[in-house]
Amino acid sequence: GTIGDGADEGARPEGVPPASFEPAPANMRRLLGRQYVNTVEDLLGAAAAEAAGPPGDVALNGFDSIGAAQLSIGDSQVVDYEASARAVAAAARADGTRMAELSGCVATGPDDAACHRAYVERFGRLAFRRTMTDGEVDRYVAIAQAAAEAYGEFDAGLEYATAAILEAPSFIYRIELGEPDPYDEGRRVLTGTEMASRLSYFLLDSTPSEDLLDLAESGGLDDAEGVRAAARDMLEEPKARNAVGAFYSELFKLRNLETLGKDQGTFPDYNPALAASMRGETLAFIEHLVFEEKGSFEALLSAPYTFVDPTLADFYGVEYPAGETGFVQVELPSEQRRAGLLSQAGILATFAHSDGSSPTLRGKFVRESLLCQSIPAPPNNVSTVLPPDIEAKTKKEKLSEHMENPSCKGCHVMMDPIGFALENFDGIGKFRELDNGAVIDATAEADDLGRFDGPAELGAALAEQPEVLECVVRNFYRHAAAHVEVTGEKVAIAKIDAAFAESGYQLKEMMVELVTNEAFRYVGVAQ
Repeated sequence: GTIGDGADEGARPEGVPPASFEPAPANMRRLLGRQYVNTVEDLLGAAAAEAAGPPGDVALNGFDSIGAAQLSIGDSQVVDYEASARAVAAAARADGTRMAELSGCVATGPDDAACHRAYVERFGRLAFRRTMTDGEVDRYVAIAQAAAEAYGEFDAGLEYATAAILEAPSFIYRIELGEPDPYDEGRRVLTGTEMASRLSYFLLDSTPSEDLLDLAESGGLDDAEGVRAAARDMLEEPKARNAVGAFYSELFKLRNLETLGKDQGTFPDYNPALAASMRGETLAFIEHLVFEEKGSFEALLSAPYTFVDPTLADFYGVEYPAGETGFVQVELPSEQRRAGLLSQAGILATFAHSDGSSPTLRGKFVRESLLCQSIPAPPNNVSTVLPPDIEAKTKKEKLSEHMENPSCKGCHVMMDPIGFALENFDGIGKFRELDNGAVIDATAEADDLGRFDGPAELGAALAEQPEVLECVVRNFYRHAAAHVEVTGEKVAIAKIDAAFAESGYQLKEMMVELVTNEAFRYVGVAQ
């Protein structure tokens, strides 16, 4: 058949996706704030990174990356980028070491054009994540020469060229538009350097290294096996741990912990130091499961241990091991019935009210973030306030009555039972046996999950749901691709699901499968 009609599947070489795979249109997306700062640090050093001040991120469909791809920037953000570029360039010049390394050249005078060109070519390639065109090099060398002449200093040229490069769309945006796919005119395959950029920002939250760009430009990322080998190497880098942590901090809203605004009368112990320890616990736990234990996703929901620092050990009532520092692994007290992620204080505090627990918010979190289901907002004419206490009733008893209201039942029946299993933990995740003076009953039943009692049984019920395991893949994919999957991509994503299952649900393996999958390596024609 002719290119693009998909009629002659047999003529496709191995590794070329089927015609049924139709990727979403290519997009340009801004670097996330953390990616911008990490990139500056990798290119120009720690002092330059401290000076960086990129605009803040805005999440869309639950992810910063989707916001970065779909929301345009306003005048104030343009001003922020300009100010940040100048501050970074000035700090890099003051430090001097990285600029000297990048130029690899000793200037013979303020207007040494050859040395300015050497710097622009090397720094520009790293900043743009591709080799600059001759026209681009000439433009930035001219800026360097003009500044050096105006100030009578060679380094002034480096500073101004650096600032100009950092303000360019090719630095601020990840431009991954691909080149035509010879087997299908409806889609495009990412170039080697685009693949290097996509791979590095997904796995490391930073710019591709010079070695990775060299590999890409020599064809080393042109097939799935080359990408697989590069991905495995990258996942051994410390930056990969930070990137996975940042993804989960975003997905589980852990970055909001310091600013939750808990009622100090109800929770006098809640403060920024405790909040930081709570986030550290969950991130240390996830890092251990993904990178040390090679654990399955199931363990995320059921592990009988966690990680504590001295602050959190005191909060949980466990002993902090003598002679240790930082976060250390400890067994959880069995009488508290804690198990896995859902009974960690940071999650419980995040999905709660300022003055108490919230079965509804906790259930909503599980439905949306672990099952990828959407819960509509409550109708405008329905009160969400529970009746005042006339007699000692638990929140479960009050919400169960609330669920009898026909206009509330449809949604609350999906959320509240899940949250009831977590009611032994108050609004900051502290264990309790009584609520409002009455004994807590943590048993519940949901149509799709069956009966469960407490977090361990809830975690076990969730781990058996195919939707939970598929949702893990979808969340990683949405973050990586900066869009919610479209119908034409589902055939490709199903392959990641199958590979994830085959690996025994190891998250690290799933990330490798994701980056080698066609959904990561191909894009649709930009619209």
